[in-house]
Amino acid sequence: MNKAVNEIRLFLFTCSGEDNYILKKCSAKIQTRFALIGFFVLLIFSGCLFSATCFAYSLFEGAKWASLPIGIIWGAVVVNMYLLLLHTISPAIIPLSTKSKNGFQKSEKTINIPSLSMFLRLGFMALLAIIIAQPLNVFMISSTVESSIEKHKIVERVKLYALTNKELIKNELLNQKEFNQKILDRLNEDLASTTKAQIAIINSKIERDNQFIIITSKKLKHLNTIDSDLFLTDKAELEKKKLLNQLDNLLNDELASDADFIATINSTSIDGSLKEDYITYKNNLINLITEKTDNYNALNDLLNKSNFYIKTIQLLLIENPVSWFITILVCLTFLLPIYFKYKVRDLSTSLFYKNPNNQSDIKQLREELIHTKDYKWLENKIKSINIGSINTSDYYFQRMLIEHKIILEEYDETKSKFSEILTSNIKKYNKTSSDRLSHLQEKLKKVSLNKYNTISQRISDEYKNELMIKYEYWLDSPFRTKRKNTPTSISNNEESLLDFIYNQEL
Repeated sequence: MNKAVNEIRLFLFTCSGEDNYILKKCSAKIQTRFALIGFFVLLIFSGCLFSATCFAYSLFEGAKWASLPIGIIWGAVVVNMYLLLLHTISPAIIPLSTKSKNGFQKSEKTINIPSLSMFLRLGFMALLAIIIAQPLNVFMISSTVESSIEKHKIVERVKLYALTNKELIKNELLNQKEFNQKILDRLNEDLASTTKAQIAIINSKIERDNQFIIITSKKLKHLNTIDSDLFLTDKAELEKKKLLNQLDNLLNDELASDADFIATINSTSIDGSLKEDYITYKNNLINLITEKTDNYNALNDLLNKSNFYIKTIQLLLIENPVSWFITILVCLTFLLPIYFKYKVRDLSTSLFYKNPNNQSDIKQLREELIHTKDYKWLENKIKSINIGSINTSDYYFQRMLIEHKIILEEYDETKSKFSEILTSNIKKYNKTSSDRLSHLQEKLKKVSLNKYNTISQRISDEYKNELMIKYEYWLDSPFRTKRKNTPTSISNNEESLLDFIYNQEL
């Protein structure tokens, strides 16, 4: 049992993004806090996986084989981004007064004003949380807006029907105008009146289609005006409901009119010189009406297949307060680990000072890390100390110490390699230069031995092999927070420049 608990605890430490080696040496209180952070990260991964799976399932119309891998990948991507942001948002391991850019001393209790960068990262976290919360809203409470979705489908049907058939109805009017002109051109007034009476059913249908476009356009425009308000009054809601019913009835009447027209048009006929023209005219109208019906059926199938995912999210946020509760809850899940990290730093500090076993040199080491005064002592102490022998619950102190030690050791190794390479290059350069001058020295020797000895000594002094060591401009290299000397200010003139080059000491 204890082994299983220990494995779970170590797994949660890993989820928190912190160092298991250090955490295992901390007290139970510190471990519990970081385990809680790890639990929240694990909860975020589970929520992301479930959210992305639900979204992909809806997007691919129930393709389970695609939704689960997408959910796993999305969950892993979001958690990795979250851990990176959490690491950058976390409080400074131990604030260093020398690293304060404005020159003021900082203490562990200083409350720092969040920077623009902090707000941007918090905003990005909140944005991720809001995005992830919406599929959860749809999964849990989408049934509460089903009636609103049906109303939206009515509006979309009318809009699409009116939009796609507008040109077809224009063609109906154009065919009617052409045929009426043929009647006037070929028949006398009495026959023209009789012929128009025989095709009254066609004229009535065309006029009805034209009125449908005009009326629906006005009602849709009125509906859009009502919907432009985010929150509707009871009166506006009632008016909206009335408009929706009217639009639904208009569409149903238009569809019934199309079906009746197709059924009765063949019963009409005209004899005489316009018979062939009438047949052509009638067939064109039948084709147009059939095309309108086919368009509606295709659009209706498309609307029935759509789950209106985005519209459902929008309606949930507008109509159901529970969606806001879920969204805020997910946002808090994302943001609470940040709060816990700040609190665990304060707890680490408190436990450190309450621990009577901490030796004076360890306390001094921690104080120097926070407010460095003796850089040389701090560097030598960090290099010589055995970190494994330090037993403290101050997680951030241990982490800072380990990171400082690694950096200093790596920097010493880098300086050693730098010195070795530079010394070797200087040695090669000296040898090459000496060899290049040797034949000239031999010539000088034949001319003047005294001159030869003097010049040879000068050359030997000039090309003497020396150990090259990197010069340090900083008291705390490689952290570079405090210069050895204050940079000299140079006036913008020739005299000051020459004085700086020849008279100033480095």
